Amino acid sequence: MKFFKTINESKPIYLLYWLAIAIILLLVDFFSGPFIQFPISYLIPVALASWYNGRWWGLSLAVAMPLVRLYFNIDLWAVPWTLFEAVFNTMIKITVLASFALIIDRNARQTHKLNREVQLLEGLLPVCSFCKKIRDDKDQWQPMEKYIMARSPVAFSHGVCPDCAMKYYGDVLGENK
Repeated sequence: MKFFKTINESKPIYLLYWLAIAIILLLVDFFSGPFIQFPISYLIPVALASWYNGRWWGLSLAVAMPLVRLYFNIDLWAVPWTLFEAVFNTMIKITVLASFALIIDRNARQTHKLNREVQLLEGLLPVCSFCKKIRDDKDQWQPMEKYIMARSPVAFSHGVCPDCAMKYYGDVLGENK
């Protein structure tokens, strides 16, 4: 299953999944009434949105879900607690969920960065002993610079080492070997 490798290619589709999970959890929360609460379940869509779609989507769900629950408390249910208590509890939930979203996003960024670095350093490179070209996955031989530049953020700057300068340009430099 290539779920983790294709996640960046289809972010909007996965976002719909997280939104659907959030809506389902809010419906369960609504039908269970004001006295039974599932705020721990709010972590699921917040974590998934933060991991796969980024911090802002996770934070959006971290704010929206408790606010919907607050709306249930204020307008739809008859609850024994005051508006101040309901708002205060909502702020606590938003703070906890937003912190969680930020932590998940940070971990996701670090994990994706480490995965990219591991992919760069992983495996053996078949290199020609003479011309130093590298054979890629399609059995095509590419110049080393082109191969490495396509797989990493490095750029090449060419120069001539002292040994090669003497070997190839010794007559120009006045010292033949």
